[in-house]
Amino acid sequence: MQSRRRWPRRKQLRDHVWKAAAIAAALIAAPAATAQGKLPPYPEALNCAALTHAALKIGKGTPQESQLFDHLIYWGMAAADSGRAAGKNSKTVDAEVPALSAQLEPKLRSQDSATVSALAACVARVPALDK
Repeated sequence: MQSRRRWPRRKQLRDHVWKAAAIAAALIAAPAATAQGKLPPYPEALNCAALTHAALKIGKGTPQESQLFDHLIYWGMAAADSGRAAGKNSKTVDAEVPALSAQLEPKLRSQDSATVSALAACVARVPALDK
């Protein structure tokens, strides 16, 4: 019985990896372009990356986890691109996202209206991946 459970997980993982690869390829082809085709300012991209990181941590193991992961990939790449454009190195960006995420996670857990609204605004800006 355990082997039957393992296969769907492997398939889900494989699908998740393929989806992440497709997202990464799309983002590399059009780095961090928003719906308007502009690179968001670094503070905005950092905030959205941190919000989506916190949301993913909260949503781990839920049916929405895959979609939350997509949002994090998009905003993580946007933060990296805008950080580079702002003269920041990748190690700095990689450290700032989880640090800010740790501050925002309790606010998301408590359903702070401003934080939830900010997350919703970030999610709304993630382009559809099927286009």
